[in-house]
Amino acid sequence: MLETPSVLLFTAIYLRTEKFDIRIMNVKTHSADASSGAIVPWREGPSTYTDHLKRELGIDGVALGVIDPRKPGTDEWLAVQGVKAAEITQWCAKGFKSDTLLRDARRKGVATGKTSKSKPGPALPASRHAAVFIQPAAVGVNRAWYLALSRKAKAFSDTELTRCDLALRMVRSQFDHTGEPDLGRVLLGDDNRLIHADPRTEAKFLKTPKIFDDLVAQLQPVAEQRWETLADQDLHEVTLSLGGQATWVRFYRGRGGRGIDRRHIYVEMRKSGKDDLPAVGLVDDDRTALAMGYISDNLVDTPGLTELAEFVETSPFHFHRLFSNHAKISPKHFLLRTQLQHAKWLLRASGEQIGQISILSGFASHGHFTATFHRMVGISPSHYREKF
Repeated sequence: MLETPSVLLFTAIYLRTEKFDIRIMNVKTHSADASSGAIVPWREGPSTYTDHLKRELGIDGVALGVIDPRKPGTDEWLAVQGVKAAEITQWCAKGFKSDTLLRDARRKGVATGKTSKSKPGPALPASRHAAVFIQPAAVGVNRAWYLALSRKAKAFSDTELTRCDLALRMVRSQFDHTGEPDLGRVLLGDDNRLIHADPRTEAKFLKTPKIFDDLVAQLQPVAEQRWETLADQDLHEVTLSLGGQATWVRFYRGRGGRGIDRRHIYVEMRKSGKDDLPAVGLVDDDRTALAMGYISDNLVDTPGLTELAEFVETSPFHFHRLFSNHAKISPKHFLLRTQLQHAKWLLRASGEQIGQISILSGFASHGHFTATFHRMVGISPSHYREKF
């Protein structure tokens, strides 16, 4: 099995109390995805963070999300543990209106109290010490990063409250500061509304609304045509024309916790280069669409013409003609450009050795990768890395 590269998303966070010293350190939330051959930024960030809080602070209930405090939706939760889905749904429907901790946290940034079945409060287990944190997502918008915690043992100390507040700021900061010059991060609701975007991407949406309009108009229809099922956390990718620019879009659907009815969509957007895949939206033939999805999901295995034809249940000759007509590119070159797109990204965004990048991008050998890269891109992989 391949050893997957990782990039550390969190730096050290120290939570100190009178009885213990907790170090949440080097949490890996950029991990290589062997099926796609590429780094997956922020994919496990929320759940990894809440796992640490539960384990190290004795938390029995935690809810993390980017919510509209005026009317929160169940698709705005990023990680929920120890809380029943029905309680989240009830709180989003009407419970938030009488939640005094939410009201106080909106005013002061943090609020503490005791939960009970009779007293209005956050969607957390009853008879618990609770803490709620609110941090505005941006100036002038009705969205906020929200964190609610509960535990039975004792109230949260001032030190714990400060450290948890700082940790939430770090989660928010790691989403908003993408680390790649051309990377944009977006959270969409299941109705395609904007839940959150990193500041640079939100500024682009304000300057050129067509970028966002094209994204929400195309992403779900194209995804549903290329994949018969879109399971939670399954990472997929498409290249779409957004605001007139070919854009490489990687995305997955997710929900805050088991049983929560609505899902959000996490999206990463990068401008495509001249040698990358062309933008292809909806196509007139569903078999071509399914094949494009299959290629992007299995680029490491380099599926051949026969395998692709069998997948869509047609002959290799007919499939080649069908795909080329509808995608405006042959299956072979669609696969090759997909592999090179991943390779160029890894060269720019990771410190992996070129030999490992060739494997993660589906090339048979280092030599084959280098020769193909030079022929298609015009420079060697090492020169490309130095340049970008």
